[in-house]
Amino acid sequence: MSQAAATEVAKNFGEWHEKAMREPVVITKHGRESAVLISADTFHKLLDGYREIVPVADLEAAVADSIINSEIPEEYRWDSTDDDVPDARRGMGLG
Repeated sequence: MSQAAATEVAKNFGEWHEKAMREPVVITKHGRESAVLISADTFHKLLDGYREIVPVADLEAAVADSIINSEIPEEYRWDSTDDDVPDARRGMGLG
């Protein structure tokens, strides 16, 4: 990952823009990380993978009830005693 001072990025934005197409560029101000310049493709991948985490206590009752009463479709269920289940996953599923 490249790193540059904000003044350097401002003077030579084209160069840093090209670097950001290949890898994130950490921009520093007064010696501290202040921003990261990334490609639009990387940004969209990060955004697509973003999930908001909400404490259960903050869920509306209808949403909490939907989660509690949901069922895993049969084709996605697995038995944690199956030989093809990695040891780290044993005991995590229904079975």
